[in-house]
Amino acid sequence: MSGSVRLAVLRATLALVVVADLLSFYLFLTDARADALAHGVALTALNDLGSRSPVKELIVLIGGVAAVRFAGRAGRLGAGVVALAALTVLSTVHGQLYGSPWRHLFFSGLCLSGWLLGLAVSRRQGAPGDESYARVGSIALLGAAYFNSGISKLVYGGFDWISGFPIQTIVVGQDGLVVDGILSAYRIWAATTPAVAALFSIATLVFELGGPLMILGPRVRRCIALGLFGMHANIYLLTDILYWESMVFLAVFGLLGDEPTAERAPERAASIGAHDRLFAGAAALLALCAILAIAHQARRHAQAYGGVPEVIAAAPVVLPTPSLTRVGPFTVGQLLTEQWAVESLYLSDAGFVVALAGRPGGARFELTCSTSDLRSPFDLGAAHIFYSSDLDFPDLEAPGRALQEQVRNAAGGQDVCDQIASWRSAADGAQPR
Repeated sequence: MSGSVRLAVLRATLALVVVADLLSFYLFLTDARADALAHGVALTALNDLGSRSPVKELIVLIGGVAAVRFAGRAGRLGAGVVALAALTVLSTVHGQLYGSPWRHLFFSGLCLSGWLLGLAVSRRQGAPGDESYARVGSIALLGAAYFNSGISKLVYGGFDWISGFPIQTIVVGQDGLVVDGILSAYRIWAATTPAVAALFSIATLVFELGGPLMILGPRVRRCIALGLFGMHANIYLLTDILYWESMVFLAVFGLLGDEPTAERAPERAASIGAHDRLFAGAAALLALCAILAIAHQARRHAQAYGGVPEVIAAAPVVLPTPSLTRVGPFTVGQLLTEQWAVESLYLSDAGFVVALAGRPGGARFELTCSTSDLRSPFDLGAAHIFYSSDLDFPDLEAPGRALQEQVRNAAGGQDVCDQIASWRSAADGAQPR
């Protein structure tokens, strides 16, 4: 396969994933708008207009046509910008309606942005049809996204994340450890063997933090890309959470060869090297900026929500030994904030209840998707997180936000109500009869 054909394959693959994500946003916006209106959420002008028909259909159509034109010929910067703008608008509207962005729909816009930046560099150098920089730009931003993900794990979870406990919690929350085949046996092994979960956590951090190294050359790039691809495949086996878009990009951008195209001069075909001091310095500066930005975000999160859940501090709580010790991502004795821990768990008619104890007192949070005219500030779309306590709301906000974030993360971008039903069913099945 020649270099020009490789670049055409990359460009076409990128456009196909962009079109798929545009269509996905169209479907998800319908549900997100209905849920928001059903629960009395006030829509902004952008959210209202962007989620209405025929506006959302028009945005999808314009973005899809632009993506097809972008794929048709090398160097089509304008068409790529239009497709990226359509993705941006739909993602913004959906994220605001739903309450948070969906990370698996992030990668197409990310790689498209890198491609367009590379095209802009080539155009500035007088070679508008040269896509060598475009390919490097996509690889660079893809690697940077994984680097930021690795930093976030360390900043928010600390080195306790390496223990493997978060992975064990997610596996149990998604699967319930119901024995029904070889795959369940693998999940049980991973969730009940701390050393295995820790190994998975360490490997995840190593490959994510090594993401930017993919631009150093084909051997390093293939090693990192295969490691990250394997990480996603393992996540799918353990949790049924599939990041297919990022797996496609890791496969095509990470594994295809590096032969120069006929459109660029041989002297420009060399890979970016770590010996280039200016480049190495700029990369180090950007990495430092990412670390500082994520650390600042973590501090703001701690101020708003009463501390990062993984930060452990002594709390004067006497925890009983309930018959139900785990439901979804929650375990009796688990610390949600510096001052709050899970005291007990029990099932309700349509969900389950997490009883917390902490220094200010006690509180109960019920997770349910049953129809109700009531709303809670901790709700996640159609999923209610009702609370009851003698404490004032300011005292309950920190544990409530931490519990809400725990549910959001454990759902992994899937429907929260489906996950709550799955967690309740698994916990009910695990109870002694």
